[in-house]
Amino acid sequence: MIKQNRRFLIKTGVICIFYMLIISCGYTFAPQGEYIDKHITTVYVQAFANKTSQAELENYVRTAFIDQFVLSNRFKIVQNFESADAIIQGSVLNINTSPLSYRANTLVAEERATMVLEINFREKESGKTIWSSKNLTGQVDYKMVDNINVFPATRKNALIKLSNDTAEKAFNLMMSGF
Repeated sequence: MIKQNRRFLIKTGVICIFYMLIISCGYTFAPQGEYIDKHITTVYVQAFANKTSQAELENYVRTAFIDQFVLSNRFKIVQNFESADAIIQGSVLNINTSPLSYRANTLVAEERATMVLEINFREKESGKTIWSSKNLTGQVDYKMVDNINVFPATRKNALIKLSNDTAEKAFNLMMSGF
């Protein structure tokens, strides 16, 4: 009986120590812009410049950034520059697609799209840069379809996903201060 109590106490002690280590290791939830001045509550996302030959890409990226800020509880998106506390502006610098795999008939089966963005998040009043990146990169892999008529829709869906993923990455970096 004493041996069983001793084993139980040792197991309980080890479990308690384990939980104490986990709790004390500094793990926290992802930051949500605590380092950003609290008076910045409204954000205007300017139209992105498109320095590529891919039409509509800048619209996908801008919409993705608007969606990221709308999903956060920290900021509100405004429709005009004058009522904003902070501004997001950027450019799509490059878009590149490359084949990943081929079918037996030498047609591309999968492609990878890589996009490079330049982004600046700045305070409107002072012009102070809160966060910026000169070459934020995102990638998406997608399957190609056999029907050549569906190809533009397939690529469009991939570019929208790429825009959303890259905007999420940028937003997380902005909020964490990296």
